[in-house]
Parts: sequence; C-alpha cells; structure tokens
Amino acid sequence: MFCYLFSIQSYVNAQELTKAQLDSVTIIIKNAFDLSQQSKHSEAIKVGSEVLEYAKNHKSDFLKAKALNVLGVSYYALGESDKSLEYFFNAKKLYEKIKDTSRIIVIHNNIGALYRYKGNYIESNLYFKKAMEIAEKYKKYDAAVYPTFNIGYNLVFEKEDYNQGIIFIEKSLQLASVANNIKSERIKADAYEVLGYAYYKIKNKAKSKMYYDKAIEQSEDNGYLEALQAIYKSRAELYEEEKQYEKANALLYKLIKINDSITKVAKIEQIKEMEIEFSVKENKNKLKLIESEKAIQEMIITKSKMYNFILIAFILMLLINAYWIFKKNKQLQLARNKAENLSKAKSDFYSEISHELRTPLYAVIELSNLLLKENINVQHKEYLESLKFSGNHLLSLINNVLQLNKVESGKMKIEMIDFNLKNLTINIIESLEYALRDSNNTIHLNYDNTIPSIIVGDSLKLSQVLINLISNAIKFTNNGNITIEIKQLENYKEQVKIYFKVTDDGLGIPKNKQSHVFEDFHQEYAKNKNSYKGTGLGLSIVKRIVDAMGGKIEIESEEGKGASFFFSLIFNKTEKMKLPITQYENHLKAINNCKLLIVDDNKINQMVTTKVLEHLNIESIAVDSGKKAIEILKTETFDCVLMDLHMPELDGYETTNLIREFNEDIAIVALTAASTNEVESKIKNSKMDGYILKPFITEDFVKAISNAIVSKK
Repeated sequence: MFCYLFSIQSYVNAQELTKAQLDSVTIIIKNAFDLSQQSKHSEAIKVGSEVLEYAKNHKSDFLKAKALNVLGVSYYALGESDKSLEYFFNAKKLYEKIKDTSRIIVIHNNIGALYRYKGNYIESNLYFKKAMEIAEKYKKYDAAVYPTFNIGYNLVFEKEDYNQGIIFIEKSLQLASVANNIKSERIKADAYEVLGYAYYKIKNKAKSKMYYDKAIEQSEDNGYLEALQAIYKSRAELYEEEKQYEKANALLYKLIKINDSITKVAKIEQIKEMEIEFSVKENKNKLKLIESEKAIQEMIITKSKMYNFILIAFILMLLINAYWIFKKNKQLQLARNKAENLSKAKSDFYSEISHELRTPLYAVIELSNLLLKENINVQHKEYLESLKFSGNHLLSLINNVLQLNKVESGKMKIEMIDFNLKNLTINIIESLEYALRDSNNTIHLNYDNTIPSIIVGDSLKLSQVLINLISNAIKFTNNGNITIEIKQLENYKEQVKIYFKVTDDGLGIPKNKQSHVFEDFHQEYAKNKNSYKGTGLGLSIVKRIVDAMGGKIEIESEEGKGASFFFSLIFNKTEKMKLPITQYENHLKAINNCKLLIVDDNKINQMVTTKVLEHLNIESIAVDSGKKAIEILKTETFDCVLMDLHMPELDGYETTNLIREFNEDIAIVALTAASTNEVESKIKNSKMDGYILKPFITEDFVKAISNAIVSKK
C-alpha cells in the first residue's frame, strides 16, 4: 500500500483528480483510519502524511480534510493534544469550505473529545451539542453516533447523571447499528463499557455485568487493545469496590497481558517513528521545490528512487526485527509452558501425596478417637492416646508442608468464619496433652474473658500457628512450664485486637541465632533427652501465616532462660453469640433420622466413616465404586452421599455428574484426603454441595453434612 501511494505521488503532476484516482486514495485514507482504531498510530500517521502531500499536489480540499482528520485522531491517541487540535481545526475549515455536512459533524465531535481530554468540559460540551444540532438539522443520523455517545459520556463521568447518560449512550448504540461500518463497531465497545459502569452506579448489577461482557466481546472480536485495556481496568476497580478481590485479580491479570501486547506493538511503533520523521521532511522539501512542472517531475523521480531504496531498507529492518520478536516470543512461550507444566506437576504431586498420607491417617486418628470412647483399661488407653498423638503430630507435619506449597505458589487464602477462641485454645492444649506428659511439662493458660465469645477469622490457620508455637516450646523445654497468654488489646466498634504470647522456661535461643529461626528448614537442635530435630518448617509457617493475617511475629529470648513468641491480630466481631456446642447440637438434630450413602473404594475408610456415623446414631450404607453408587441410588432413597474423589474407573467428579442426570435433589458432599487449592476450587465449581477434608473434626463433619442436606431441602 505504501509503495503504491508513493508511486502515484511521483508520476502524476498537480492536476485535477479523476474519479478513479479519488476513489483509490479515499480507500487508502479509510485504511489509515482503521489502522488508528487498531492502535497502529504510527502507520496511520505515515499514510495520513503521504495522502496530505498527495492532496496538496492535486489541490484536493476533500482529501486534505480527510488526511488532516486522520492525523488529528492519531496524534490525539498518542497524547499530543496541541498538534491534534491544530489538525482538527484545519480540517474543520476545509470541510466547511466544501460544505461536507457529515464530516463537519464528525470534526466538531473530534474537537469536543480533544477539549475533554485537556480537561475543558465547557468547550467540550459546546462542540458536542453543535455537532448534534447540525446532525438533527440536516438529518445526518449516521454522523450523529459520536456526538450522541460523547454527550452521554460527559453526563456519566462529569455530571454523574447516570440515568440521563444511559439514554444518550443507548441512543448512540441504535445509531451505530444503523450505520453498520468499521467506525460504528469501535464506538459500540466504548458504549457497552460506559453502560456497564453507569448501570453499576445505579445498582443494576445484572445489566452492568451484561454490558461489560458485551464490551469485552466486541473489543476482543475486533482487536481493540486500548478499549480492552480501559474495560479491564474499569471493571477491576468496581470488583475491588465490591471486595470481590479474586475477580478483580483475574481482570488485572488480563490487563497485564493486554499491556504486554500494547508494549510489543509500541516497540515496533518506535522503529516506525523514524519512517514518519523521514516522510514528513521529504514532504516539506517537495513543497519548496515546486517551481516548474518538468523540474518537479525530475526531482520527484530522483527522490522516489532514493526513498524507495530507503523504504526497502526500513522494511528489511522491520522484517528482521519482527522475526527476532517472533523468535523471542516463541522462546518465552516455550519457557512459560514449561514453567506452567512444572507448576501443574508440582500441584498434582502435592494433591496426590496429600491424599496418600491423609487416607491412612484418617483411619489412625478416627479409630483412636472411637476406641477412646469405649470402655478400655488404663494401659490400653495410654497406648491409644500415644497413637492419637502420633497421628495428630504427623498430620501437623503434613499440614506444614502443604501450607508451605500454598505460600510459595501465592495461593494461601484467609478464610473468615465464626469461632470460639477460648474453646479453640483449650482443644489445642488437650490435643498436646500426651506430648506434655512425655516431656514432664506443665502448661498454663492466661485467657482474658473480656474477649468476645465468638469472633470472625481464619480459625484453622490460627490453630496451626498455636500448635506450632506450643509444640516448639515443648520441644525445647523439659520438666518446665509453658504459658499461653491471650488478651484483648483494643475493642473497636466492629473489630477486636487480640494479643497472643507463648512462653517457655526451656533452653532459650542465643541472640546470634534469633534472626534465623523463621527461615525455611532452619533447625535448632534441643539438647534434652526427649527432643527431636524436626523439619525446620514450623516457625517458618508461623511467620508466613501471621504475616498473611496482618500481624507480625516477634521473639524475646535469652540462652538458658527460655523464649517468648508473641504477636497481635485483628478479628471481626459477629452478632452470632451462640456457643459452638449449641450449634453442633442444632446441626446434629438437623440430620437426625437421615440415611447416608458412603462411596469409597478404600475398605478401611468405609469402616471408619461407618463407625463415626454409628456413634452419631446415623444410618448408612457403604459401596466401593461410583458405578455401584449410581445403581443403588436408582432403587433406594438417601438424604446425602459422602463421595470419595480418588476412585478407579469413575472418580468422584464423574460419578456426581452422572448422578445429577437423574437426581438433582440429593445432597452430595466430597469426603477427600486431597488438600490443595485446585481440588477445593474444583469441588466448589462442581455439582457437589460441600466437602469434608480427612481427617476431620467431628463438629465440622456434622456441620458440612447438615448444611448440604438443609440447602437441598
């Protein structure tokens, strides 16, 4: 296209254009406008400059005006407002001279948009209204699309008159549909975005989402990168206002990818700027040399040869650069694919190893719990307590390893649930009773009873912090005392700030080693007869969790005089002040007389789950495959299915999908030993009604089943 345009510049003189020549150049200037709409501003400027020079040689006011308008639009997009305004006003004079009404409307609209960019809304609205008046007077409805849109835009973003703004924007969409051209397709993307924002502001979130989705679809289908950039940014900000941070982050990730694409285009644009500068200089030189027709012809031909040579050189440079960028991008893509595959393999490994370790632990811990409820002798009770402690300790180590993986992958999330802090602390101390007896330590709890009985926060992660800190104190203390202090620091209207401190009178930590205790895999050997070396993950996990929850873990210690670890966290208050025991009884009552189906290919797990349900006086039947579960559900009635996820032939997800084909009413709860974000997300996005992680706390087990059954009823 460029070579063709330069050729006709070189070999025709300043004579009046034929209709065929005018049509050809008009197509070229239309392509230049399309390039500008696709963010290829340098290419648009180059073509616009060449058409302007061509129009001057042939004394065509029509082509001059169109070229000036394209240059004004392109420089406006590049942020050069003064230069853009100069081109627009020159184009306006020419359109008024040739009395081209449609383009007079367009140029008034463009000037109005430029004044808005410069922050002068008064001038901006004047030009938009003038464009509307001309369009209505001469019934130029196609040309009225842009000023109609821009008046609506100013009403939404300047006046915040959303309802009136919506009327204008929707009218511009109707006009754009009638126009049905490339320019109208671009305005549709902007219109959908503004409607999405306006409907959000008037609390109509369903329409807001619909228009944002349309804006994204319109921009993606037509390659409008800058429009996509604005849409993702606007929608992400609204999601942040709604505190839907996960959706906001997903859009920001897309925004980064769009920015990367625009940056890549910009790199090529920088090279093309050299062509533009050269082209402009050549055009100025040609204007000065028009003295005689023959001299002009010879001069242009000479310059044409040189220009074509340089243009070919630049094209070769661009091709080489494009090939280099393509090759580099291909290498980056391969590296990214490799990293993603490695990340997926790592995630799959953690999921599988979690399942393989938790499955036998489920049997060990739950059977220990069940046997401890039986009438057994003292010696057997001691054995079972030892077995239960060993299982819980191993589970704690597994949780530490899995938590480290979540932290490293940036997927650790803070959950907000109601819990009783005092009961949580007492349960943790009781779970460590065997370790305390084994090390002959005494534990003391100083609990501030002014703390609200029920608070809101991540009780599971807080438990992991306290278990690791208390276990660490036991490890470094023998025949001593361990003190847990929990007190209220601040009591705000909707939140409470709580101070935690775990102190021991054991070996202590030397000053020169205190800065290393929170590092991954750092191990400080406790020199007492009952100590063990450990994994070196406990305190590292503590620091990462406390940091994620908005606190800061600190240490005070002196060698030979024990150590203290302390931090403070802010929790939300709640109006739910019922005791957990009451909640548990209500959940248990809700599933009284219910019948459950256990689907698990592991016979030991079947037995354990059946026994747990027996102790809760709940009837159950167990099958060892998804196929058998489907068969029995077609002939018998159950209130809930406890579904294992890892099974041969049909896994839990596939079995659930097949059940839902003939039964939408039964509650299905995943009972799984796999613990990764991917599995949790997959369960939540499936047709299941909840999940239970093995090994479980009985209260959580009952609550999950109760919630699933009640939700279906």
